[in-house]
Amino acid sequence: MKSVRILLWKIASYLEQWLYPYDDSGDYYYEVKNDETGEKYMMIEWIKSFDERISRLQDEMIWVKGELRKTTENDL
Repeated sequence: MKSVRILLWKIASYLEQWLYPYDDSGDYYYEVKNDETGEKYMMIEWIKSFDERISRLQDEMIWVKGELRKTTENDL
């Protein structure tokens, strides 16, 4: 009985791979060339650098909103 179940799971796995192919390499590992410097980066590094920039911009926006709030409170 166990061998029949194993055989059925192998068939189901084969059908799943055939119907829904999934490539593990992903787009994150493609190389990207920086036109300005000529350096090559992996896509994941590029995404991380943009994430850091966005995080820094968000922090700066929060600081600016705080300063604006202080300025408007002082004007009242």
